[in-house]
Amino acid sequence: MVGAGGIGCELLKNLVLSQYGEIHIVDLDTITLSNLNRQFLFRPKDIDKSKSLTVVKAVEAFNYHNTKLVPHHGNIMDTNQFPIAWWDQFSYVFNALDNLEARRYVNKMCLFLKKPLMESGTTGYDGQVQPIFPYYSECFECQAKATPKTYPVCTIRSTPSQPVHCITWAKEFLFHQLFDESSSTVTTEQSKEQQRKKLEEETNDKQEIENMLKESNELSELRQLIKAPELDDRKQFIHRTIIKIFKVDIERLLRIDSLWKTRVKPVPLQFDESYAHELSSLLSDKANENIINRDTQVWSLVENLYVFYKSSENLQKRLNESETFVSFDKDDEDTLNFVVAAANIRCSIFNIEVKSKFDIKQIAGNIIPAIATTNAIISGFSSLGALSFYKSQVENNDFGNILSDSSTVFVSIRPNKYITSASLVGPGDQCPSCSLSRGLLNLNEDELNTWTLKDLVDKLIHSYGYNDDVSIILGQSKLIYDFDFDDNLDKKLSEINGFRNGELLLVQDEDDILENMELYINTAPVDSSNLPIIKLRPKKQNVGIPEENEEDQYKEIITQDDAIMIEDEEELIINDNEDSESKKRKAEPLEANGKKFKV
Repeated sequence: MVGAGGIGCELLKNLVLSQYGEIHIVDLDTITLSNLNRQFLFRPKDIDKSKSLTVVKAVEAFNYHNTKLVPHHGNIMDTNQFPIAWWDQFSYVFNALDNLEARRYVNKMCLFLKKPLMESGTTGYDGQVQPIFPYYSECFECQAKATPKTYPVCTIRSTPSQPVHCITWAKEFLFHQLFDESSSTVTTEQSKEQQRKKLEEETNDKQEIENMLKESNELSELRQLIKAPELDDRKQFIHRTIIKIFKVDIERLLRIDSLWKTRVKPVPLQFDESYAHELSSLLSDKANENIINRDTQVWSLVENLYVFYKSSENLQKRLNESETFVSFDKDDEDTLNFVVAAANIRCSIFNIEVKSKFDIKQIAGNIIPAIATTNAIISGFSSLGALSFYKSQVENNDFGNILSDSSTVFVSIRPNKYITSASLVGPGDQCPSCSLSRGLLNLNEDELNTWTLKDLVDKLIHSYGYNDDVSIILGQSKLIYDFDFDDNLDKKLSEINGFRNGELLLVQDEDDILENMELYINTAPVDSSNLPIIKLRPKKQNVGIPEENEEDQYKEIITQDDAIMIEDEEELIINDNEDSESKKRKAEPLEANGKKFKV
């Protein structure tokens, strides 16, 4: 079971009560206060403890069937902690993850080893469970995932029009420049030029570029006031920050006429003239600190100024007393309050809707709405959905007879669609993961040191029926062999940079007849043959796709040492799915074909 968060807590409870013989739990996170409302196996005393270790102890109270529980605190993508041989011991894999990268990785491992995978996720009242049987049904990547919205730097820095623009500015730019480790004073001509080139990629307006460079330099100067030797200078930090970012910077923007031809102009904050006295009155009364706790209310402009002042004061104090820098954390009240107040004041200046602290926390913290009952329902369907595998006769990874007994399940609160299901369909022809065959390339240390790349190429051609020649890409984009690039043929495999345990080899048919094949390099002690038994399918030809698209796949080719680096352009995709006392009862053990299974 990968993930021990909102779904993972519910799912582990279900699996333990279903009498599985052995369950391994993997999670790299620790428990935070914000987890407790939906991750029911954790308590306040568990905060800052490992999720995987804690969740195992929590379920022992109702582990009536003596399931063996094995926790692993670590990143599931760490090939040293979790090599391919570790994956191979399991009969089934359950995903309870909240991020795309890890989901893709687990999906790929299951494809390599042909292990069934139960994918699950929730967003608010919506949830989905998807059984995945490698090469028999759709895998996780067969359907495109939602693409995240990204915002140009110029929009964030100069012309915001939505609350999220101001929130991103406050969190990613202002907070980083003033308080975080990544901020640094622009002192060298080289670093200035690097910033300039980056901005020139987004705008041709030289006046706007110069303005943004000046803003950064001035914030770096303000940062120096946080720990200024003179007390009077330190006291000036907050006031000078307010004047600069909410008045001076806005007045500069207004002088760039090209920005406001089709936009409503912002209104600089007249702090000293209109708000300084009222803010002073709020600060003088300690009872006003309850403003910060009114999370769901929309604060007035002066209340936002109050919160900005108090959070800046606390952050400055922390930097002067114990911390060398402060990173944004949605659960750190000082950092969250600063971002909320700064974003709201900027929204007011640009005539944009102001948001509550609760709403901004969701956006700034990239929080996916998580509801405990949805997690419970989805984890129930997830554990039930795996039963068809254990009740069926699966031999040699032939999942054909299971497909009709399995289905994808959806839950929602839409009328007449509270629970719906759909039959599993076959893999997608254009899927980047399961439209090619995968297997393990098992090599011992002696073979690594004696096989040349030519030996490997010859074995590939002989074993898989290629007509003439192949190309081989190591890792993400490192071409180590093709017909026109044979520099490495006489090198031992161990001499090729990057040819190591856990790395991937993409083998492509130069004649474009057979499908692509991806091999996982496994150098752990193995008893099986060197090359996996795979029958390559004929490549399906793309219809109606212009030939120039193939050329556009690669942006640049650079020769490096013993390889050609192929830098390809990949679109970033995220998936916004997340993350009583029981009576002991006797039951017949859950078995299939007289076997015990690990999860």
